[in-house]
Amino acid sequence: MTVTPLPSAGNSSKFLVGVAKRGEFVIALSYTLRTTIWKLDSPAAELDAAQQVAEALVSRHDPKLPFKKVYVFAEHNTEATLAGAVKYLRRVQI
Repeated sequence: MTVTPLPSAGNSSKFLVGVAKRGEFVIALSYTLRTTIWKLDSPAAELDAAQQVAEALVSRHDPKLPFKKVYVFAEHNTEATLAGAVKYLRRVQI
């Protein structure tokens, strides 16, 4: 699995996730989530967070179904910590 930052076209950070033989999808992390809630202070920290979220999504994904085109994470739809969000994503099937 590869996670690549995409050029920013707004306030959110976007990452392209390529999963070998299973397709690709985009993870979008909102500005408020990154800076205020999760307190990610550098592009490297954002990439690491996207990698963790991507691994959690792929681990619980049904291989019979395609990935969604975009997974959007913002302050109103995710946990208050990165660790909590990853733990939640590893528990549920999205």
